[in-house]
Amino acid sequence: MPSVAGGAKAMTADSIPPHLDPSLWLSDQPVTIPVKGVSMAPFLEEGDRVEVVRAAPGDLRAGDLIVFMRNGEVVVHRFLAARRGLFLEKGDGQGRGNWAPLPEALGRVVGLWKAEERLHLTTDPWPSRMASLGRRHLRAHRNAVFAENLPGTLLRRVFLRLCQRRP
Repeated sequence: MPSVAGGAKAMTADSIPPHLDPSLWLSDQPVTIPVKGVSMAPFLEEGDRVEVVRAAPGDLRAGDLIVFMRNGEVVVHRFLAARRGLFLEKGDGQGRGNWAPLPEALGRVVGLWKAEERLHLTTDPWPSRMASLGRRHLRAHRNAVFAENLPGTLLRRVFLRLCQRRP
C-alpha cells in the first residue's frame, strides 16, 4: 500500500515520528522522509528518501509525487488529476488509482535520494519525465477502470494484457 509509512503496517496519527508530522509539509523548507513499502515500485524503493515541501493543489501537475495522510497513514503516490475538491492519486505499482478529497496537509516531492545519489525532480530532465509518467499512469488507471466493467475474467485479462503492450 503506501510507500512512506510502511507497507502492510499502518502508522496511526499517534505513532507518526516527529519528522513525518504533516505540519512540517506546510513550510517551504524540505523535509526528508524515508520510503518504506512497495506501492511506488520500481520508481521508489525501500530505503530511498524523498524531500518534501508544502504544496497547494493548484500548483500540482500530473505526474508529481505527493505526500499526504490517509487513514492516519503517511502516503507518497503519484498525483494524476484534480477536480471538484477531489484528487486522483496512484502508486506506480498499483493497477488503478483512487479518488479522494483534497487533504489539508499536502506535500510535493522535490528531491529523491537513491542510495547516495540525489535527484532534483524540479530541474531538467525530471519535470518532463514526471509528466510522461503521469500520462502513462493515468492511462493505466483509465484502462483498469474500463476493464472492471468488461464481462468475464478472461476478457478483462486479455484487454489489460493488450494495453500493456501499447507503447
